[in-house]
Amino acid sequence: MLIDSHVHLQDKKFARDLDRVLDRAEDAGVERMICVGDKTESSRRAIAMAKRYPRLLATVGVHPHYDALFTPKTLFELEALARDPSVVAIGEIGLDYHYPNYNAERQIECFVAQARLAGRRKLPLVIHCRDAYDDLLRVIREDDRIPRHGVMHCYSGDYEQARALLDEGYYLGIGGAVTYPNADVLRDVVRRVGLERIVSETDGPYLPPQIKRGRRNEPSYMKHVIKTLADLTDLSYQDAARITKANAIKLFGLPDRLDPSAVYSIRNKLYVGVTNRCPNECYFCQRHHDYIVMGHFLKLDREPSAEEVIERIDAPTQYGEIVLSGLGEPTLRWDVCLELARRLKELGARVRLNTSGLGSLLNGRDITAEMAGRFDAVAINMVAHDRETYNRIAKPGDPDRSWDAMLEFARNCKKTVPEVMMTIVAVPEVDVEECRRLAEDDMQVRLRVREWEGRPSEG
Repeated sequence: MLIDSHVHLQDKKFARDLDRVLDRAEDAGVERMICVGDKTESSRRAIAMAKRYPRLLATVGVHPHYDALFTPKTLFELEALARDPSVVAIGEIGLDYHYPNYNAERQIECFVAQARLAGRRKLPLVIHCRDAYDDLLRVIREDDRIPRHGVMHCYSGDYEQARALLDEGYYLGIGGAVTYPNADVLRDVVRRVGLERIVSETDGPYLPPQIKRGRRNEPSYMKHVIKTLADLTDLSYQDAARITKANAIKLFGLPDRLDPSAVYSIRNKLYVGVTNRCPNECYFCQRHHDYIVMGHFLKLDREPSAEEVIERIDAPTQYGEIVLSGLGEPTLRWDVCLELARRLKELGARVRLNTSGLGSLLNGRDITAEMAGRFDAVAINMVAHDRETYNRIAKPGDPDRSWDAMLEFARNCKKTVPEVMMTIVAVPEVDVEECRRLAEDDMQVRLRVREWEGRPSEG
């Protein structure tokens, strides 16, 4: 299911056939649409439509093209409109220096006033920016009253500007433009940043995808955007749809519920969340944020039994690998891990364990011998390059023994598991090259480095 995070259904181009447009959207899997205001009148119409159609939500704001219409009375009216429960953001607001005779000072004044309104109302921003990213970033950085929560609608900047905006806390809105032949820079941005902070949009009736050029854009066309996003990031269509939907739910605080996932797929791999408990408290772990990884909500209602997991896995051999992982330390339920691995191997699956490497310490015995014949691979979170840094980042329950126990576990796994890999997240405190030397030279195992972008990730 999809969420169109930016559409102008109140535009007169939809007046004659809106119900049919909404029916086509439903048939295409679009379950929610955010109807975006660009003037006070269109904002009122967006709210009215959201009241009429349960699948619609609204935003209110004045677009930079209409800065001449913005007055103190306008701000007062927007503040009143923003109190409506259907309103989920302030926008479309921003800066646009594309056309001649623009008034940068006036646009900045209007943007700041509305952005501060979003701060007062605790709402995210929907920001329009064209040929003005340097000024926009400067204004945001100079004003603490502008929320660092929102989306850069119809993103059109380069990678460096995207990185700066992501670092400030914003999402990128990607629509039909990503499919255009001349959009190489935008496609490069998507490839490099991935989908973890991208929401999908149509901007209908404007900017239809390339395959629909010359037609009025509408929410049902968003499937073409999702397909392109999936192709650019080497994900499946379902992955891209799920991730962008979860991002929109987080961004706008939507009422949609993300169901807990004990068994979940990413690309061609299937993951099993055995527990959310963990002896380590790494600050980069998504458990300390929102439990959402690649669009999956991994906070368990309860810990599943081996039998419940097996019942939920259809045709195990269809996956390149089945990974006992999730947001927690699976070896805390070692009996369940062994039973799962045994059953999955009997069914012909390749099985991997993702672990902190503290399984032997936690279970009071060397468990690596029990892995023989049941696990094809193990990935061990090294965390850091030395004991001191490890203890500072991981905050293990047993700081005196955990570092040595993790290294010993890795060495013992080499005797019983065909493939052993160490992993780290490249947070600032970690010496990546020293980790590489320790893993590859001293221990003779591969090191996988996950980049750190200043936000939690799967532990």
